[in-house]
Amino acid sequence: MTLTLPQPPDEISECNCSLCAKTGFRGIYYRAGEVSVRGAVAPYVRADLDRPCLTQWRCAACGVATHWTLLDAWPYEDSPRPDRMGVNGRLLDPAFAATLPVRQVDGASW
Repeated sequence: MTLTLPQPPDEISECNCSLCAKTGFRGIYYRAGEVSVRGAVAPYVRADLDRPCLTQWRCAACGVATHWTLLDAWPYEDSPRPDRMGVNGRLLDPAFAATLPVRQVDGASW
């Protein structure tokens, strides 16, 4: 499975929400459709949420969280559906990732 990014990221986001904290996901973000995904991936949508909003994708061969996309049915009528997707920054070359600033995100408070 291969992800091709449209350009290198400017930063990595580290979120403390339960999903990111438990999977080790570190986010880099692009507009929906900018990232090319080739190969087999398996979807996961949280069933424990009243209003899930994204699908987390994993490599079908090894199970590593690769990226997330927003669900087509946006569950939040009070806010517009963002045009973005997240890619797991842990997939970057570690030497390159170490050069990027890390932005802390308090997703646990959302």
